[in-house]
Amino acid sequence: MLTVTIKWGKQKFEGVELDTSAPVEIFKAQLYTLTQVPPERQKIMGVKGGTVKDDAQWTDLGVKQGQVLMLMGSAEKLAEPPQEKVVFAEDMPAQDLAAAQTTNPGGLANLGNTCYLNSSLQVMRNIPELSTSLQRYMNAANTNQDALVFAMRDILSELDRSNATKEVVPVKFVNSFRTSYPLFAQRTDDGRGYVQQDAEECWSTILNDLSNHVRVSRDAGPSNLASSAPLLKHMDALKDNMGDALFGIEMESVYTNAESDAEPKETKREGVRKLSCHISEKTAHLYNAIEVSLEETVEKHSAVLGRGAQYKKQSKIARLPPYLAVQFVRFAWRKDTNKRAKILRPVSFPEVLDVRQLCSEKLQATIAAHNDKLEEEKEAELKAKKDGAAAAPAATPMETEDAPAPSTEAAPAEAPPDAAEVMATPDDNKTGRYELFGIITHQGRTAEGGHYVAWVKQSAKKWLVFDDETVAEVDAERIKELHGGSGDWHIAYMCLFRKMETLSIPLGMDKDK
Repeated sequence: MLTVTIKWGKQKFEGVELDTSAPVEIFKAQLYTLTQVPPERQKIMGVKGGTVKDDAQWTDLGVKQGQVLMLMGSAEKLAEPPQEKVVFAEDMPAQDLAAAQTTNPGGLANLGNTCYLNSSLQVMRNIPELSTSLQRYMNAANTNQDALVFAMRDILSELDRSNATKEVVPVKFVNSFRTSYPLFAQRTDDGRGYVQQDAEECWSTILNDLSNHVRVSRDAGPSNLASSAPLLKHMDALKDNMGDALFGIEMESVYTNAESDAEPKETKREGVRKLSCHISEKTAHLYNAIEVSLEETVEKHSAVLGRGAQYKKQSKIARLPPYLAVQFVRFAWRKDTNKRAKILRPVSFPEVLDVRQLCSEKLQATIAAHNDKLEEEKEAELKAKKDGAAAAPAATPMETEDAPAPSTEAAPAEAPPDAAEVMATPDDNKTGRYELFGIITHQGRTAEGGHYVAWVKQSAKKWLVFDDETVAEVDAERIKELHGGSGDWHIAYMCLFRKMETLSIPLGMDKDK
Protein backbone atom coordinates (compact mmCIF):
# COMPACT_ATOMS: atom_id res chain seq x y z
CA MET A 1 0.00 0.00 0.00
CA LEU A 2 1.42 3.39 -1.08
CA THR A 3 0.30 6.98 -0.62
CA VAL A 4 0.49 9.33 -3.60
CA THR A 5 -0.41 12.92 -4.42
CA ILE A 6 -3.08 13.64 -7.06
CA LYS A 7 -2.99 16.92 -8.99
CA TRP A 8 -6.27 17.75 -10.72
CA GLY A 9 -6.41 21.21 -12.24
CA LYS A 10 -5.71 23.69 -9.44
CA GLN A 11 -6.51 21.15 -6.73
CA LYS A 12 -4.06 18.84 -4.99
CA PHE A 13 -4.98 15.76 -2.94
CA GLU A 14 -2.16 14.46 -0.74
CA GLY A 15 -1.92 11.14 1.07
CA VAL A 16 -4.24 9.24 -1.33
CA GLU A 17 -3.93 5.51 -0.68
CA LEU A 18 -2.96 3.34 -3.66
CA ASP A 19 -3.21 -0.44 -3.35
CA THR A 20 -0.68 -1.66 -5.92
CA SER A 21 -2.22 -5.15 -5.81
CA ALA A 22 -5.70 -3.87 -6.74
CA PRO A 23 -6.99 -3.23 -10.28
CA VAL A 24 -6.83 0.26 -11.75
CA GLU A 25 -10.63 0.47 -11.62
CA ILE A 26 -10.49 0.40 -7.80
CA PHE A 27 -8.19 3.44 -7.73
CA LYS A 28 -10.42 5.23 -10.23
CA ALA A 29 -13.36 4.62 -7.94
CA GLN A 30 -11.39 6.31 -5.13
CA LEU A 31 -10.65 9.30 -7.37
CA TYR A 32 -14.32 9.53 -8.26
CA THR A 33 -15.22 9.99 -4.58
CA LEU A 34 -12.59 12.77 -4.32
CA THR A 35 -13.24 14.67 -7.54
CA GLN A 36 -16.61 13.52 -8.95
CA VAL A 37 -14.83 12.75 -12.23
CA PRO A 38 -16.49 9.55 -13.57
CA PRO A 39 -14.02 6.69 -14.10
CA GLU A 40 -14.73 6.59 -17.85
CA ARG A 41 -13.58 10.23 -18.15
CA GLN A 42 -10.44 9.85 -16.04
CA LYS A 43 -6.96 9.97 -17.55
CA ILE A 44 -4.18 9.32 -15.03
CA MET A 45 -0.69 10.45 -16.07
CA GLY A 46 2.80 10.56 -14.55
CA VAL A 47 3.92 6.93 -14.80
CA LYS A 48 6.04 4.83 -17.15
CA GLY A 49 4.46 4.87 -20.57
CA GLY A 50 2.55 8.08 -19.94
CA THR A 51 -1.10 7.20 -19.31
CA VAL A 52 -2.40 4.49 -16.95
CA LYS A 53 -4.48 1.95 -18.88
CA ASP A 54 -7.39 0.11 -17.27
CA ASP A 55 -5.74 -3.30 -17.67
CA ALA A 56 -2.35 -2.16 -16.39
CA GLN A 57 -0.59 -3.60 -13.34
CA TRP A 58 0.62 -0.99 -10.84
CA THR A 59 3.75 -3.05 -10.14
CA ASP A 60 4.75 -2.70 -13.82
CA LEU A 61 4.31 1.08 -13.81
CA GLY A 62 6.99 1.77 -11.18
CA VAL A 63 4.82 3.94 -8.93
CA LYS A 64 6.73 4.99 -5.79
CA GLN A 65 5.78 6.25 -2.33
CA GLY A 66 4.79 9.93 -2.43
CA GLN A 67 4.78 10.11 -6.24
CA VAL A 68 2.73 12.86 -7.90
CA LEU A 69 0.14 11.69 -10.44
CA MET A 70 -1.81 13.96 -12.78
CA LEU A 71 -5.56 13.51 -13.24
CA MET A 72 -7.29 14.79 -16.36
CA GLY A 73 -11.05 14.82 -16.78
CA SER A 74 -14.12 16.92 -16.07
CA ALA A 75 -16.36 16.32 -13.08
CA GLU A 76 -20.03 15.54 -13.32
CA LYS A 77 -22.16 18.65 -13.68
CA LEU A 78 -23.63 19.74 -10.38
CA ALA A 79 -27.35 19.87 -10.07
CA GLU A 80 -29.02 23.25 -10.55
CA PRO A 81 -29.88 25.04 -7.29
CA PRO A 82 -33.51 24.58 -6.26
CA GLN A 83 -35.96 27.20 -7.50
CA GLU A 84 -37.97 26.95 -4.29
CA LYS A 85 -36.81 27.59 -0.75
CA VAL A 86 -35.29 24.53 0.94
CA VAL A 87 -37.43 23.13 3.74
CA PHE A 88 -35.62 21.00 6.32
CA ALA A 89 -37.16 17.73 7.51
CA GLU A 90 -37.27 18.98 11.09
CA ASP A 91 -39.61 21.80 9.99
CA MET A 92 -42.03 19.65 7.94
CA PRO A 93 -45.44 18.47 9.17
CA ALA A 94 -45.58 14.74 9.93
CA GLN A 95 -47.81 13.90 6.94
CA ASP A 96 -45.60 15.86 4.51
CA LEU A 97 -42.46 14.24 5.90
CA ALA A 98 -43.93 10.75 5.46
CA ALA A 99 -44.89 11.56 1.86
CA ALA A 100 -41.39 12.89 1.12
CA GLN A 101 -39.60 9.84 2.44
CA THR A 102 -40.54 7.54 -0.43
CA THR A 103 -37.20 7.62 -2.23
CA ASN A 104 -35.48 4.25 -2.30
CA PRO A 105 -32.11 3.94 -0.52
CA GLY A 106 -28.91 3.90 -2.51
CA GLY A 107 -27.10 0.90 -3.93
CA LEU A 108 -23.45 -0.16 -3.66
CA ALA A 109 -21.02 0.03 -6.54
CA ASN A 110 -19.40 -3.26 -7.56
CA LEU A 111 -15.63 -2.96 -7.12
CA GLY A 112 -14.64 -6.15 -8.88
CA ASN A 113 -16.73 -9.20 -8.00
CA THR A 114 -18.00 -7.67 -4.75
CA CYS A 115 -21.69 -8.51 -5.26
CA TYR A 116 -21.43 -11.14 -2.50
CA LEU A 117 -20.29 -8.39 -0.12
CA ASN A 118 -22.80 -5.79 -1.31
CA SER A 119 -25.76 -8.15 -0.82
CA SER A 120 -24.64 -9.06 2.71
CA LEU A 121 -24.27 -5.39 3.69
CA GLN A 122 -27.69 -4.41 2.35
CA VAL A 123 -29.43 -7.07 4.45
CA MET A 124 -27.38 -6.26 7.58
CA ARG A 125 -28.28 -2.61 7.15
CA ASN A 126 -31.90 -3.57 7.84
CA ILE A 127 -31.14 -4.94 11.31
CA PRO A 128 -31.69 -1.92 13.62
CA GLU A 129 -29.89 -3.43 16.64
CA LEU A 130 -26.78 -3.98 14.55
CA SER A 131 -26.64 -0.41 13.22
CA THR A 132 -27.41 1.15 16.62
CA SER A 133 -24.72 -0.86 18.40
CA LEU A 134 -22.14 0.09 15.77
CA GLN A 135 -22.97 3.78 16.21
CA ARG A 136 -22.29 3.43 19.95
CA TYR A 137 -18.96 1.72 19.45
CA MET A 138 -16.38 4.08 20.98
CA ASN A 139 -13.03 2.26 21.24
CA ALA A 140 -10.58 5.13 21.44
CA ALA A 141 -7.62 2.95 20.45
CA ASN A 142 -8.98 2.38 16.91
CA THR A 143 -6.39 -0.30 16.24
CA ASN A 144 -6.03 -2.52 13.18
CA GLN A 145 -7.84 -5.24 15.14
CA ASP A 146 -11.11 -3.34 15.05
CA ALA A 147 -10.57 -1.54 11.74
CA LEU A 148 -13.39 -3.49 10.12
CA VAL A 149 -15.81 -2.42 12.88
CA PHE A 150 -15.19 1.25 12.13
CA ALA A 151 -15.35 0.63 8.38
CA MET A 152 -18.65 -1.20 8.88
CA ARG A 153 -20.02 1.65 10.97
CA ASP A 154 -19.04 4.20 8.32
CA ILE A 155 -20.46 2.30 5.33
CA LEU A 156 -23.82 1.68 7.03
CA SER A 157 -24.04 5.35 7.99
CA GLU A 158 -23.28 6.34 4.41
CA LEU A 159 -25.99 3.99 3.14
CA ASP A 160 -28.48 5.50 5.59
CA ARG A 161 -27.77 8.94 4.12
CA SER A 162 -27.92 7.75 0.52
CA ASN A 163 -30.73 7.61 -2.00
CA ALA A 164 -31.35 5.92 -5.32
CA THR A 165 -30.05 8.87 -7.37
CA LYS A 166 -26.43 8.00 -6.61
CA GLU A 167 -24.76 4.78 -5.51
CA VAL A 168 -22.32 4.48 -2.62
CA VAL A 169 -18.74 3.53 -3.59
CA PRO A 170 -17.49 1.29 -0.72
CA VAL A 171 -13.75 1.61 -1.39
CA LYS A 172 -12.73 2.01 2.26
CA PHE A 173 -14.83 -0.90 3.47
CA VAL A 174 -13.76 -3.27 0.67
CA ASN A 175 -10.09 -2.48 1.26
CA SER A 176 -10.48 -2.95 5.02
CA PHE A 177 -12.35 -6.23 4.55
CA ARG A 178 -9.78 -7.66 2.15
CA THR A 179 -6.90 -6.51 4.36
CA SER A 180 -8.44 -8.06 7.48
CA TYR A 181 -9.34 -11.28 5.67
CA PRO A 182 -6.93 -12.00 2.77
CA LEU A 183 -9.04 -15.01 1.72
CA PHE A 184 -11.44 -12.51 0.14
CA ALA A 185 -8.58 -10.77 -1.69
CA GLN A 186 -7.77 -13.78 -3.90
CA ARG A 187 -7.00 -12.85 -7.49
CA THR A 188 -7.98 -14.53 -10.73
CA ASP A 189 -5.41 -16.71 -12.50
CA ASP A 190 -4.36 -13.85 -14.77
CA GLY A 191 -4.01 -11.55 -11.76
CA ARG A 192 -6.18 -8.83 -13.27
CA GLY A 193 -9.21 -9.14 -11.05
CA TYR A 194 -10.68 -10.65 -7.90
CA VAL A 195 -12.34 -14.06 -7.78
CA GLN A 196 -16.00 -14.48 -6.86
CA GLN A 197 -16.58 -15.35 -3.19
CA ASP A 198 -19.35 -17.04 -1.22
CA ALA A 199 -22.00 -14.71 0.27
CA GLU A 200 -22.65 -16.94 3.30
CA GLU A 201 -18.93 -17.12 4.10
CA CYS A 202 -18.79 -13.34 3.81
CA TRP A 203 -21.85 -12.95 6.08
CA SER A 204 -20.40 -15.24 8.74
CA THR A 205 -16.96 -13.58 8.57
CA ILE A 206 -18.39 -10.10 9.13
CA LEU A 207 -20.66 -11.32 11.93
CA ASN A 208 -17.78 -13.13 13.68
CA ASP A 209 -15.59 -10.04 13.46
CA LEU A 210 -18.29 -7.80 14.93
CA SER A 211 -18.93 -10.38 17.66
CA ASN A 212 -15.30 -10.15 18.79
CA HIS A 213 -15.63 -6.42 19.47
CA VAL A 214 -19.25 -5.28 19.69
CA ARG A 215 -22.03 -6.15 22.11
CA VAL A 216 -25.70 -5.40 21.51
CA SER A 217 -26.29 -2.29 23.59
CA ARG A 218 -29.54 -2.48 25.58
CA ASP A 219 -29.00 0.96 27.10
CA ALA A 220 -27.54 4.30 26.08
CA GLY A 221 -23.98 3.27 26.93
CA PRO A 222 -21.13 2.26 24.61
CA SER A 223 -21.33 -1.08 22.84
CA ASN A 224 -17.69 -2.17 22.70
CA LEU A 225 -16.99 -5.36 24.63
CA ALA A 226 -13.87 -4.05 26.37
CA SER A 227 -15.76 -1.24 28.11
CA SER A 228 -18.47 -3.61 29.28
CA ALA A 229 -16.22 -6.33 30.71
CA PRO A 230 -17.44 -5.92 34.35
CA LEU A 231 -21.02 -6.10 33.14
CA LEU A 232 -20.36 -9.21 31.06
CA LYS A 233 -19.04 -11.10 34.10
CA HIS A 234 -22.61 -11.09 35.38
CA MET A 235 -24.22 -11.42 31.95
CA ASP A 236 -22.21 -14.25 30.44
CA ALA A 237 -25.34 -16.37 30.00
CA LEU A 238 -27.09 -13.50 28.21
CA LYS A 239 -24.98 -13.92 25.05
CA ASP A 240 -24.24 -10.21 24.89
CA ASN A 241 -21.84 -10.19 21.94
CA MET A 242 -23.50 -9.16 18.70
CA GLY A 243 -23.42 -12.52 16.92
CA ASP A 244 -24.90 -14.55 19.77
CA ALA A 245 -27.30 -11.86 21.00
CA LEU A 246 -28.90 -11.41 17.56
CA PHE A 247 -28.38 -14.79 15.85
CA GLY A 248 -27.23 -17.26 18.51
CA ILE A 249 -29.20 -20.53 18.41
CA GLU A 250 -28.67 -22.96 21.28
CA MET A 251 -29.08 -26.63 20.45
CA GLU A 252 -29.79 -29.44 22.87
CA SER A 253 -28.11 -32.40 21.16
CA VAL A 254 -28.27 -36.06 22.17
CA TYR A 255 -25.45 -38.34 20.95
CA THR A 256 -26.13 -42.09 20.71
CA ASN A 257 -23.34 -44.53 19.86
CA ALA A 258 -24.59 -46.46 16.84
CA GLU A 259 -21.93 -49.17 17.28
CA SER A 260 -22.25 -49.96 20.99
CA ASP A 261 -25.22 -50.23 23.36
CA ALA A 262 -22.81 -50.19 26.31
CA GLU A 263 -22.17 -46.47 25.98
CA PRO A 264 -24.83 -44.24 27.59
CA LYS A 265 -26.38 -41.37 25.66
CA GLU A 266 -24.69 -38.00 26.00
CA THR A 267 -26.55 -34.67 26.00
CA LYS A 268 -24.74 -31.45 25.07
CA ARG A 269 -25.67 -27.78 24.68
CA GLU A 270 -24.16 -26.40 21.49
CA GLY A 271 -24.30 -22.96 19.90
CA VAL A 272 -24.63 -22.01 16.22
CA ARG A 273 -25.44 -18.76 14.43
CA LYS A 274 -27.32 -20.17 11.47
CA LEU A 275 -29.30 -23.22 10.40
CA SER A 276 -27.91 -25.11 7.42
CA CYS A 277 -30.44 -26.86 5.19
CA HIS A 278 -28.99 -29.68 3.12
CA ILE A 279 -30.94 -30.35 -0.07
CA SER A 280 -31.74 -33.89 -1.24
CA GLU A 281 -34.09 -35.35 -3.81
CA LYS A 282 -36.80 -35.35 -1.12
CA THR A 283 -36.39 -31.72 -0.03
CA ALA A 284 -39.37 -29.58 -1.02
CA HIS A 285 -39.89 -27.04 1.78
CA LEU A 286 -37.66 -25.05 4.11
CA TYR A 287 -39.33 -26.37 7.27
CA ASN A 288 -38.75 -29.99 6.28
CA ALA A 289 -35.14 -29.21 5.36
CA ILE A 290 -34.53 -27.76 8.83
CA GLU A 291 -36.27 -30.73 10.43
CA VAL A 292 -34.06 -33.21 8.56
CA SER A 293 -30.90 -31.23 9.36
CA LEU A 294 -31.55 -31.70 13.11
CA GLU A 295 -30.86 -35.42 12.74
CA GLU A 296 -27.49 -36.52 11.40
CA THR A 297 -24.76 -39.13 11.72
CA VAL A 298 -21.37 -37.93 12.96
CA GLU A 299 -18.08 -39.57 13.80
CA LYS A 300 -16.25 -38.95 17.09
CA HIS A 301 -14.03 -40.78 19.56
CA SER A 302 -15.69 -43.42 21.73
CA ALA A 303 -14.20 -43.94 25.18
CA VAL A 304 -15.94 -47.31 25.42
CA LEU A 305 -14.60 -48.64 22.11
CA GLY A 306 -11.30 -46.80 22.29
CA ARG A 307 -11.57 -45.59 18.69
CA GLY A 308 -13.59 -43.42 16.38
CA ALA A 309 -17.22 -44.51 16.02
CA GLN A 310 -20.45 -43.49 14.31
CA TYR A 311 -22.95 -41.58 16.46
CA LYS A 312 -26.54 -40.63 15.83
CA LYS A 313 -26.97 -36.96 16.69
CA GLN A 314 -30.51 -35.70 17.40
CA SER A 315 -30.92 -32.00 18.13
CA LYS A 316 -33.68 -29.73 19.38
CA ILE A 317 -33.63 -25.94 19.57
CA ALA A 318 -33.20 -24.74 23.17
CA ARG A 319 -32.93 -21.01 22.51
CA LEU A 320 -34.56 -18.91 19.76
CA PRO A 321 -32.73 -15.66 18.96
CA PRO A 322 -34.46 -12.49 17.74
CA TYR A 323 -33.12 -13.12 14.22
CA LEU A 324 -32.86 -16.46 12.46
CA ALA A 325 -30.41 -17.02 9.59
CA VAL A 326 -31.04 -20.03 7.35
CA GLN A 327 -28.68 -21.15 4.60
CA PHE A 328 -29.62 -23.42 1.72
CA VAL A 329 -26.57 -25.62 1.11
CA ARG A 330 -26.80 -25.42 -2.67
CA PHE A 331 -23.20 -26.14 -3.65
CA ALA A 332 -21.82 -29.69 -3.71
CA TRP A 333 -18.37 -30.88 -4.79
CA ARG A 334 -18.17 -32.74 -8.10
CA LYS A 335 -15.18 -35.03 -8.54
CA ASP A 336 -15.46 -35.09 -12.32
CA THR A 337 -14.98 -31.33 -12.66
CA ASN A 338 -13.15 -30.63 -9.37
CA LYS A 339 -15.56 -27.77 -8.78
CA ARG A 340 -18.57 -27.05 -6.63
CA ALA A 341 -21.74 -27.54 -8.64
CA LYS A 342 -25.03 -25.88 -7.84
CA ILE A 343 -28.10 -27.83 -6.70
CA LEU A 344 -30.98 -26.28 -8.62
CA ARG A 345 -33.83 -28.22 -6.99
CA PRO A 346 -36.72 -25.87 -6.04
CA VAL A 347 -37.27 -25.50 -2.30
CA SER A 348 -40.16 -23.30 -1.15
CA PHE A 349 -39.97 -21.09 1.92
CA PRO A 350 -42.73 -19.23 3.83
CA GLU A 351 -43.26 -15.65 4.85
CA VAL A 352 -44.05 -16.87 8.37
CA LEU A 353 -41.91 -19.67 9.80
CA ASP A 354 -43.23 -21.49 12.88
CA VAL A 355 -40.47 -23.52 14.57
CA ARG A 356 -42.22 -24.48 17.81
CA GLN A 357 -42.25 -28.19 17.00
CA LEU A 358 -38.48 -28.13 16.47
CA CYS A 359 -37.79 -26.88 20.02
CA SER A 360 -36.92 -28.75 23.20
CA GLU A 361 -39.71 -29.67 25.61
CA LYS A 362 -38.75 -26.93 28.06
CA LEU A 363 -38.68 -24.26 25.37
CA GLN A 364 -41.99 -25.48 23.93
CA ALA A 365 -43.57 -25.18 27.39
CA THR A 366 -42.26 -21.63 27.79
CA ILE A 367 -43.50 -20.61 24.35
CA ALA A 368 -46.91 -22.18 25.00
CA ALA A 369 -47.29 -20.25 28.28
CA HIS A 370 -46.37 -16.98 26.57
CA ASN A 371 -48.74 -17.57 23.65
CA ASP A 372 -51.57 -18.54 26.04
CA LYS A 373 -51.07 -15.22 27.77
CA LEU A 374 -51.27 -13.39 24.44
CA GLU A 375 -54.52 -15.21 23.61
CA GLU A 376 -56.00 -14.37 27.02
CA GLU A 377 -55.10 -10.70 26.60
CA LYS A 378 -56.70 -10.66 23.16
CA GLU A 379 -59.89 -12.32 24.41
CA ALA A 380 -60.05 -9.94 27.39
CA GLU A 381 -59.68 -6.96 25.07
CA LEU A 382 -62.45 -8.17 22.78
CA LYS A 383 -64.74 -8.91 25.75
CA ALA A 384 -64.07 -5.50 27.28
CA LYS A 385 -64.92 -3.77 24.01
CA LYS A 386 -68.09 -5.84 23.63
CA ASP A 387 -69.24 -5.25 27.22
CA GLY A 388 -68.41 -1.56 26.98
CA ALA A 389 -70.42 -1.16 23.79
CA ALA A 390 -73.44 -2.97 25.29
CA ALA A 391 -73.40 -1.00 28.56
CA ALA A 392 -72.77 2.44 27.09
CA PRO A 393 -75.85 4.74 26.81
CA ALA A 394 -76.67 6.51 23.58
CA ALA A 395 -74.15 9.28 23.08
CA THR A 396 -72.96 11.70 20.48
CA PRO A 397 -69.85 10.80 18.50
CA MET A 398 -67.86 13.38 20.45
CA GLU A 399 -68.97 11.89 23.79
CA THR A 400 -68.03 8.40 22.62
CA GLU A 401 -64.53 9.51 21.59
CA ASP A 402 -63.94 11.18 24.95
CA ALA A 403 -65.06 8.18 27.01
CA PRO A 404 -62.21 6.41 28.83
CA ALA A 405 -61.13 3.10 27.29
CA PRO A 406 -62.00 -0.01 29.31
CA SER A 407 -59.17 -1.87 31.00
CA THR A 408 -57.66 -4.65 28.89
CA GLU A 409 -55.29 -6.02 31.51
CA ALA A 410 -55.46 -9.79 31.84
CA ALA A 411 -54.15 -12.03 34.58
CA PRO A 412 -50.64 -13.27 33.66
CA ALA A 413 -50.30 -16.91 32.79
CA GLU A 414 -48.14 -19.00 35.07
CA ALA A 415 -44.73 -19.81 33.65
CA PRO A 416 -43.83 -23.48 33.40
CA PRO A 417 -41.09 -24.92 35.60
CA ASP A 418 -37.53 -24.04 34.59
CA ALA A 419 -38.75 -21.33 32.21
CA ALA A 420 -35.97 -18.96 33.28
CA GLU A 421 -33.43 -21.65 32.44
CA VAL A 422 -34.66 -21.71 28.84
CA MET A 423 -35.25 -18.05 28.04
CA ALA A 424 -31.76 -16.55 28.15
CA THR A 425 -32.40 -12.92 27.17
CA PRO A 426 -35.32 -10.49 26.99
CA ASP A 427 -34.70 -10.21 23.24
CA ASP A 428 -35.38 -13.89 22.49
CA ASN A 429 -38.24 -15.00 20.27
CA LYS A 430 -41.03 -15.85 22.72
CA THR A 431 -43.76 -16.81 20.21
CA GLY A 432 -41.77 -19.35 18.18
CA ARG A 433 -42.76 -17.56 14.96
CA TYR A 434 -40.59 -15.64 12.53
CA GLU A 435 -41.30 -13.25 9.66
CA LEU A 436 -39.18 -13.36 6.49
CA PHE A 437 -37.54 -9.96 5.89
CA GLY A 438 -34.38 -10.55 3.86
CA ILE A 439 -33.06 -12.90 1.18
CA ILE A 440 -29.66 -13.25 -0.49
CA THR A 441 -29.95 -14.97 -3.87
CA HIS A 442 -27.41 -16.49 -6.24
CA GLN A 443 -27.81 -16.47 -10.01
CA GLY A 444 -25.65 -18.87 -12.01
CA ARG A 445 -24.60 -22.52 -12.00
CA THR A 446 -21.26 -22.54 -10.15
CA ALA A 447 -19.98 -21.20 -6.84
CA GLU A 448 -16.90 -19.73 -8.53
CA GLY A 449 -19.07 -17.53 -10.74
CA GLY A 450 -22.56 -16.15 -10.88
CA HIS A 451 -24.07 -13.13 -9.18
CA TYR A 452 -25.47 -12.33 -5.71
CA VAL A 453 -28.41 -10.00 -5.06
CA ALA A 454 -30.16 -8.84 -1.87
CA TRP A 455 -33.94 -8.67 -1.41
CA VAL A 456 -35.36 -6.73 1.56
CA LYS A 457 -39.00 -6.54 2.65
CA GLN A 458 -40.59 -3.10 2.87
CA SER A 459 -44.25 -4.04 3.43
CA ALA A 460 -46.67 -6.92 2.93
CA LYS A 461 -46.91 -6.01 -0.75
CA LYS A 462 -43.52 -4.51 -1.61
CA TRP A 463 -39.87 -5.62 -1.53
CA LEU A 464 -36.70 -3.84 -2.62
CA VAL A 465 -34.07 -5.56 -4.80
CA PHE A 466 -30.46 -4.44 -4.30
CA ASP A 467 -28.51 -5.47 -7.41
CA ASP A 468 -25.22 -3.71 -6.64
CA GLU A 469 -25.78 -0.04 -7.56
CA THR A 470 -29.28 -0.67 -8.91
CA VAL A 471 -32.22 -0.57 -6.47
CA ALA A 472 -35.73 -1.44 -7.62
CA GLU A 473 -39.16 -2.13 -6.16
CA VAL A 474 -40.84 -5.50 -6.82
CA ASP A 475 -44.21 -6.94 -5.93
CA ALA A 476 -44.16 -9.35 -2.97
CA GLU A 477 -45.62 -12.09 -5.17
CA ARG A 478 -42.35 -12.25 -7.10
CA ILE A 479 -40.54 -13.59 -4.04
CA LYS A 480 -42.03 -16.99 -4.87
CA GLU A 481 -39.90 -16.97 -8.03
CA LEU A 482 -36.81 -17.34 -5.83
CA HIS A 483 -37.63 -20.92 -4.75
CA GLY A 484 -35.27 -22.37 -7.38
CA GLY A 485 -35.38 -24.68 -10.36
CA SER A 486 -33.28 -22.68 -12.83
CA GLY A 487 -29.64 -21.64 -12.74
CA ASP A 488 -30.44 -18.75 -15.06
CA TRP A 489 -32.62 -16.99 -12.47
CA HIS A 490 -32.09 -15.90 -8.88
CA ILE A 491 -32.36 -18.69 -6.28
CA ALA A 492 -32.57 -18.12 -2.52
CA TYR A 493 -29.22 -18.90 -0.88
CA MET A 494 -29.83 -17.36 2.54
CA CYS A 495 -33.14 -16.46 4.19
CA LEU A 496 -33.22 -14.02 7.11
CA PHE A 497 -36.14 -14.05 9.54
CA ARG A 498 -37.01 -11.72 12.44
CA LYS A 499 -39.09 -12.61 15.47
CA MET A 500 -42.83 -11.97 15.59
CA GLU A 501 -44.18 -10.45 18.79
CA THR A 502 -47.80 -11.45 18.15
CA LEU A 503 -49.69 -14.50 16.92
CA SER A 504 -51.66 -12.65 14.27
CA ILE A 505 -50.53 -12.99 10.67
CA PRO A 506 -50.14 -9.65 8.83
CA LEU A 507 -52.32 -9.16 5.77
CA GLY A 508 -50.92 -10.81 2.68
CA MET A 509 -48.70 -13.29 4.52
CA ASP A 510 -48.41 -16.99 3.84
CA LYS A 511 -50.11 -19.10 6.52
CA ASP A 512 -48.01 -22.18 5.86
CA LYS A 513 -45.18 -23.27 8.11
